[in-house]
Amino acid sequence: MHLVRSSRRARRWTTVLAGATATAALVLLPLGNAQAATNHAPRATALADSCRGVSTVGLYCGYHTGTAWAERGSTGAHVKEIQALINETTRYPQAGGGKLAVDGVYGPATESAVTWFQWYYIGESASDGIVGPQTWDELRYGNR
Repeated sequence: MHLVRSSRRARRWTTVLAGATATAALVLLPLGNAQAATNHAPRATALADSCRGVSTVGLYCGYHTGTAWAERGSTGAHVKEIQALINETTRYPQAGGGKLAVDGVYGPATESAVTWFQWYYIGESASDGIVGPQTWDELRYGNR
């Protein structure tokens, strides 16, 4: 089972199950207080394979609903979200990169994974290892 984005503007998600297509249920988060929504999220052990489509966020793994800038040296929940999104929604682990530690530290392994993600899903010109608006958009709404 995997999610496929039907439209970038509509941000609709469709679940594809062995050739059959069905509309996926989306979880709504409050727009006003994104931090409160993440405080009540399940912990990392329960999130291992549960990145899901959320109508107000896009793909969401339970750590961070925003799009904070991230580069080598960054730390925090937004880095955990990046690591989990790459682990659970891309081909990076199967492409020889292995799973990233979802530890919230943007070190060399995370930078390598982000650079690969940008090259593979956005294009070579975007592969700078820095997670800005274009990379967040592809992480949250890109086709995979």
